[in-house]
Amino acid sequence: MTQPPQWGGRPPARPPHPPQGYPQQAPPTYQQQPWPGWLPPKPPHLTILAILNWILAIGLLVIAAFVLMSFLMSGATLIVGILLAAVVAGFGVLNALGALSVNHPHFPNTTASQVAGIFTGLVLAVALFRSVSRGVAELVPSMASAVLLAVCIFSLVLATRPAVKRWIVAKHQLSLSQGHVQRNRR
Repeated sequence: MTQPPQWGGRPPARPPHPPQGYPQQAPPTYQQQPWPGWLPPKPPHLTILAILNWILAIGLLVIAAFVLMSFLMSGATLIVGILLAAVVAGFGVLNALGALSVNHPHFPNTTASQVAGIFTGLVLAVALFRSVSRGVAELVPSMASAVLLAVCIFSLVLATRPAVKRWIVAKHQLSLSQGHVQRNRR
């Protein structure tokens, strides 16, 4: 007489294992589509980009004040100093506008930041070249120009990251679906 397994009898025979020649396939995974109105988290690149644009804006305004003060102290033509300081300050204001456009609540944009970065990079490269060509006497301005140029290049790299572009597109679509209208679009 055989006893059931729970009473101490013989366990039933195991079925044979499948042949090992066939690879095990994982069950298919399905990507769930997010619900309407869902926005992925804001990439940290955008926050860093806005901070870098503010740093560039403040740095260029300080350089503009330095240029104006150096023209006042040297006794050189003041009109040239004022014009040069206005140009440098204008690029600072352009970087501030770039930071504001990156942080727009409904339609963020990196175009103004990129344009400001390109022109600021050119101005800082010229200032760095001028300071380096003058030698050790211009050590502080050349160091400031070099640091700001590095910040400018880093901001340009951040503005072109694919994660930033994808998030901006998603944010624009969400804002449009919520009924917000871009004012500067024609």
